[in-house]
Amino acid sequence: MFNHKHYVPILKGRQGEYGALQTIPREVKSRVVPVVEIPPIPWDFAEEQPDKTVDQHLQGIGAKLERAWGVEAPMFVDLLWIAEDARMADGVHPLTYVFGAARERGLQVIPVTGLVRGDEYQTACREIISRDRRGVCLRLQREDFDESQDLVQQVSDLLNALRVSPSDADLILDLRALSGTEGGTLMAAVPALIRNVPRLNEWRAFALAATAFPENLAGLPPSELSSLPRLEWVLWRNLVSRSRTLRLPAFSDYGIAHVQPSEVDPRVMRPSASIRYTTDETWLILKGRNLRDHGYPQFHDVSRFLVRRPEYNGPEFSWGDQYVDDCANERVGTGNLTTWRKVGTSHHLAFVLSQLASVAWP
Repeated sequence: MFNHKHYVPILKGRQGEYGALQTIPREVKSRVVPVVEIPPIPWDFAEEQPDKTVDQHLQGIGAKLERAWGVEAPMFVDLLWIAEDARMADGVHPLTYVFGAARERGLQVIPVTGLVRGDEYQTACREIISRDRRGVCLRLQREDFDESQDLVQQVSDLLNALRVSPSDADLILDLRALSGTEGGTLMAAVPALIRNVPRLNEWRAFALAATAFPENLAGLPPSELSSLPRLEWVLWRNLVSRSRTLRLPAFSDYGIAHVQPSEVDPRVMRPSASIRYTTDETWLILKGRNLRDHGYPQFHDVSRFLVRRPEYNGPEFSWGDQYVDDCANERVGTGNLTTWRKVGTSHHLAFVLSQLASVAWP
């Protein structure tokens, strides 16, 4: 499926992230196995109810996945943000519906599950595994190690319920959100955590996921350049460079986003003209003023500021970098917030692939 040299980005299934996946060049696509999280149904804050039905929310999902990734390469799809009791109008489980839509288009999709999922989710997952014969992806979280009385038995029970063996399953050890104070602690704790993964060497593939990206950029000052540490990359790189006995995990992160999907009342939201730009061990955050009062033309200025920075990789590095250069020179418009999520994610994907290509493997 994949090995320790692959990249396993966990991305929200939104237009910007879908668009960024499309920009990955064909020649490096085989080194990426994305996890697409179907986002939660949007909330109507004025009416205090869901903005859509689940049918409306998942409409066209097969076409979206195909445009983003095509039919040649495998990808994981996770519905953890869809409510457990949500059902299509005809009573079908959403997971069954999504994989049926993907199957009609010949997509190589693999379901993702975890220890804390409802019985009907697991049943739908088992039926998909049986029909498609591509196996399954299991996401284990830090909390599973802390809260489980017998993790080995729980994992075994789930695999039995799904009727798969570890050799037919990919494992993501997901540390989820990291805080700035955890760096040193995790350097020591993660190897022990990996050693406690049940049947570690039997899984078809193994990845370590985390992110230190904040939930939002509200705390960063406007009209300034800020830097945020990429703790997950430093953690993974140190683990790989120092490990001689552990099974090496593939690198997995959340792109340029936080673990939790954003859920903000649009009536009070004041987004800024900002670019999230990945560098060796940090994200540069180039943040303008709020868009409501100061408008989208700020993106021309922010782009000009970025292309003059030494960290800028040049227009040929990725689709996102080309867009920044075009915006700086006013060859394109300023787009919208979705455009800039695509820009930042496109650059991030290309940058991580470049980093992985230069790793000195033990």
